[in-house]
Amino acid sequence: MKKILLILGLIIVLVACLLLFFFTPEKLTPENPAGKTIYYTVINDSGVQDNNKRHDYEVTAYSKKGKEKKLEFSAGKQLRKGAYVQLYYTRFRGVTYWEEVPYEELTVTVQQKYKNNEKNNGWK
Repeated sequence: MKKILLILGLIIVLVACLLLFFFTPEKLTPENPAGKTIYYTVINDSGVQDNNKRHDYEVTAYSKKGKEKKLEFSAGKQLRKGAYVQLYYTRFRGVTYWEEVPYEELTVTVQQKYKNNEKNNGWK
């Protein structure tokens, strides 16, 4: 009986530690990059306005290393065409935060992707 209680107690402590490690309040804050993958995209259209006056966007984004991913996110305002946007992404919550960034803040790999796209597709 003592062994069962000891094992059960250890399991409870282990689960509590894992929850604290993975779900700290800082990681759950949308604008905190901790625990999130950062992607970059350029806005090419005005998005689709939904019933709540939010603008929904479906974009092709690139990670810092240049890995391509299709992402969806919404914004409370219409984003400027040609704007470069940094997206914070988590697997379970999707895009949690976005912000417009200057071209110079993009990683060199991502800048190269957009230069190639401009040459091949004729868009900014």
